[in-house]
Order: sequence, then C-alpha cells, then structure tokens
Amino acid sequence: MSLDLDRERILKYKRLAVALSYPDGDFMVFFPELSPWRDELVAEYDRLFRVDEIWLYGTEHLAENEFQRASMLADIMGFYRAFGLEPSKDRPDSLACELEFMHYLIFKRLYALESNHIAHAPEKALVCLDAQKKFFTEHLYSAAKKIAGSIISQTENAFYREIAQEMLTFLESEARFLERDV
Repeated sequence: MSLDLDRERILKYKRLAVALSYPDGDFMVFFPELSPWRDELVAEYDRLFRVDEIWLYGTEHLAENEFQRASMLADIMGFYRAFGLEPSKDRPDSLACELEFMHYLIFKRLYALESNHIAHAPEKALVCLDAQKKFFTEHLYSAAKKIAGSIISQTENAFYREIAQEMLTFLESEARFLERDV
C-alpha cells in the first residue's frame, strides 16, 4: 500500500470531519476562503442539522431500537478506547468524531510505518489497518452515506451539497480500497 495514498486519505478524512462540524472559528481556520459566507453557513448548518433534523449521528440512521443504539454506541466506544481515545465534545457516533477517528487510525499507521524506533511497527501498522477496515464497515460507511444523501436532498447550499457529494465519492473509493487485501 502506498504511503502517499494514506497521506491523501488522512487529509480527506480531516477535511470532511471539519466540514461537517459547526462552522465556528476552527472551521474557518480550515476553510478560510469561506469566511465571507460564515453567517450563511451557520444559518444553513442550523437549518439542516437542528431544524430539519438531519442527524449527524450514525446510530440515529442505523439503529432500529434503543437497545441496538446502546449496543452500537458501546461498540464505537470500544474502538475509541482500544486506541486510548474518548470523545469529549460530542457523542461517539457523531459523524465528525467517526471521521476524525479514521484520520487518527491512518495517522497511527503512517507513524508506525515511518518510524524506525517502534518495536513491532509492521504488526502495529496492521492493527491500525484492520481497525480502519472494521470501523469503516461496521459504523461509518452506511451511516455516512445516509447522512450525505439527506444533505444533498435537503439543501441548495453549494458548500454542503458539494461536501456531501465529495463524501459519497470518497466513501465509495474507501470501500473499494479497504475491501482489497492490502
């Protein structure tokens, strides 16, 4: 697997995570070209994700009942805790958290592969890749596709439509990439 491809993937996950978070100061640091439209983005974010209730939480789209929701949330937290993480600002199934987690797993894999001083680096890199495959398949992929579809169908805002379409395209390429025996 190409390290350059992992570097592209890590940037895409970060971009999507920031794009689907609240358009505040951190958002504007990442997307400074959108500063003139900040008020419009805030209004559209509030309309889409608060008023129209496009839930940015995966279990809201995948769980059929409260028991299944609790089970899924526990599984997601199990992934995070296995890598020493715990979300502090949002639910573990928030799309931004899940995208950030994939970003982190790729970072950990790259770090292991590029570091000569880490014991068992190849094995650690494989653990990170395995976690990427499982987390993507079990939690991120289906929910993110549903969320992106809802965004596209409910907004005329160019930024949110484009980011949702970009996410769908990226998710499809990720599914193919992670299905390969890498």
